[in-house]
Amino acid sequence: MSQTRAYAAFAEDKPLAPFSFERRQPRPDDVAIEILYCGVCHSDLHFARNDWGMTRYPIVPGHEIVGRVTAVGDAVSRFKEGDLVGSAAWSTLAATASPAARASSSTARTASP
Repeated sequence: MSQTRAYAAFAEDKPLAPFSFERRQPRPDDVAIEILYCGVCHSDLHFARNDWGMTRYPIVPGHEIVGRVTAVGDAVSRFKEGDLVGSAAWSTLAATASPAARASSSTARTASP
C-alpha cells in the first residue's frame, strides 16, 4: 500500500482541504500511474457539491488525468513502466466506494506523442 496526498471535499459547503489515504496494492490487471496533471471538470464540481444527491464524502475531484506508468500487474500487456498515459474514465465507484477505492479506479489509455 502507498500513502497518497490529495485535496478532497469533506462536505458540500466546505472548500477542498488536504487529504491523505492509503492506496491498495495493484492487482494483476491494474496499471499504477504517477499523476502528473489533473483536470477538474464541471461534473467533478457537481460531485464535490453533492448537486446530484449521491456523493459520499470525502471525495477527491478530478478524473481527467495524465501521468506516467509506475507499475503494471502481471496480466497487463498493453502498458509498461515509463509509458505516458491518460485517463478520462468515470467509474461507478465515484459515488459509492471508499475514497481509497475511488482513487485507485482508473482505466489507462496510451497518450499520443
